[in-house]
Amino acid sequence: MARPRTPLLDRRRIGAAALRIADEQGALTIPALARELGVAPSALYHHVSGREEIISLMREELALETSPDDWDSSQPWEQALEAWARSYRTAFVAHPGAVPLLATAPLAEPFMHAMYERVAELLLAAGFTTGQVMPLINALESFILGSALDLVAPPVMVSDVTRETAPHLSAVLDDTPTDHRRAELAFDIGLRAMLTGFRALFPR
Repeated sequence: MARPRTPLLDRRRIGAAALRIADEQGALTIPALARELGVAPSALYHHVSGREEIISLMREELALETSPDDWDSSQPWEQALEAWARSYRTAFVAHPGAVPLLATAPLAEPFMHAMYERVAELLLAAGFTTGQVMPLINALESFILGSALDLVAPPVMVSDVTRETAPHLSAVLDDTPTDHRRAELAFDIGLRAMLTGFRALFPR
């Protein structure tokens, strides 16, 4: 048989397919990925070494969907950090099923290192110490990832509350949006609170 003009597999196709499976199933297995691509599982190993490398390809695919110009590190640090947080969440919101996989795999990719380099440079230039920078980044990332999942959660997360047994909670819920604005409002308030708190951590 003649060889196909276009290879059945390449690394971009593998990463994109893995993201689709994670979005749909909330998990990723080699057999499921092979079925999605219409190949035998053994064919994948001509392109990747295993599951960890596939997760790396997923992360790269996600990075390609996000413009590097989404935030400007020459802005004041609070504005730049807010823009980074928003662009980061937007990328994860598009692939919520992949969040648990991507958030727990080691970050060994040079393109991820380049992103963290920009954020580290931003925070060091602002006046934070070297010992503060990674905890600040990790704390903000944890909030971003949780917010991405919240945006695809049901609009009403606290339900069936009786006013007689929980009058204060009922009053609060009466003034809480019951659509996607709930998650947006929580993200806006939480991000503002985090940035305010970061400012209070400047070394004296």
